[in-house]
Amino acid sequence: MNKKIKVMFPFVEAGFGHIMTERAICDAFEKKYGNYCEIVRSDFYKEAETPACRKFEDRLCREVKEYNKFNAYGYLSMWALMFFGTKISSDFIMKSLVKHSYRDSMAYIEKVAPDVVISTHWATNYYAEHMKNKPYTVMYVPDAHINELFQYNCDLTLACTEEGLERAKKKKRRYNESNLKLAPLAIRKEAFSVEGTKSEIRRRLGHADKFTVYITEGGYGIGLAEKLSEMLLEKDLPISVIVVCGKNPELYERLKKLKVGKNTSFYPYGFSENVLEMIASSDVYFGKSGNGLMEPAFFGVPTVVTHSANTIERRLADHYVTYVKSAVRIFDAEKCVEFIERALKGDEEYERLKNAKISRSDFGGDGIADIIFAELDKKFGLTEKADGKSDA
Repeated sequence: MNKKIKVMFPFVEAGFGHIMTERAICDAFEKKYGNYCEIVRSDFYKEAETPACRKFEDRLCREVKEYNKFNAYGYLSMWALMFFGTKISSDFIMKSLVKHSYRDSMAYIEKVAPDVVISTHWATNYYAEHMKNKPYTVMYVPDAHINELFQYNCDLTLACTEEGLERAKKKKRRYNESNLKLAPLAIRKEAFSVEGTKSEIRRRLGHADKFTVYITEGGYGIGLAEKLSEMLLEKDLPISVIVVCGKNPELYERLKKLKVGKNTSFYPYGFSENVLEMIASSDVYFGKSGNGLMEPAFFGVPTVVTHSANTIERRLADHYVTYVKSAVRIFDAEKCVEFIERALKGDEEYERLKNAKISRSDFGGDGIADIIFAELDKKFGLTEKADGKSDA
């Protein structure tokens, strides 16, 4: 009997975009091709179970928060990556930033001993590339462009936007047709299960059935959410306002205490599991740039990008503003309120965003899983083994 290859999906928290995309790919791959492989889902740094590994992941999370608090820091960090380049930047971050984190992480991944590592964060690909028995490495880039840390050596790199793919092709020493491919956007599979009209979804959520504004500022709730909420409640427009605070309980507690008038329905949430339904029920989405912008695009919800923390997020916003044409940038809370007031009156710009042409075939883990499996089949002969032909 042929032994199944071990395929590792390592989850890394550095904002929630990397986790969501990893889960979307893993869920689809396991459902479609789990019979061919042994699937290992790994909450990487937590399962490594060392203080150094926990400290390294905490540092990744803290960096994301700092980028959003201080724009200059975010852009300076990206400039430094470009200045020093992929190898120097990667080696420094992985081996010198947190003492012993590289040693402990390598010990953990060597213990797992995967044949394939499929990453949506550059750190786990780096470890896989340095293993004694190097596995086949796949890196799905959840950003619009492939930044320096994602450009580290990898057997297969998947870009999720055409402009990102074309930009990467210019690096001919690094990429070619066999190790760089275009893949769909890795939205969670639950998005395809959200059914019903906006009115039906609002009733399921227990929300008022009227023009709905959705506000979020990423997983850590840092940005315009509080100020925008206060201004909308003061205006008391005939709308519903949903605010998701993520891992920011202090913001959630403050929002719950805001005074609500007779015309505006106000729904603040902490970390919520049904945000996809909330987004689908909305008429406009306000939030920072990041991987989460694919969700309002998927549901055809016009988007206002309220913040870009660094070059990566700026390019993600560019994708939806310039290429998809479903979003605009507004970084001022007062101007965001004005946008809503115009939208209520049937503003031409709002209608243009609402009518952006978006195909659901551009989304989902299934297409990504198909691309990866096709490459693994070439390398490991998985379908031949399954048919019992490998020993013929």
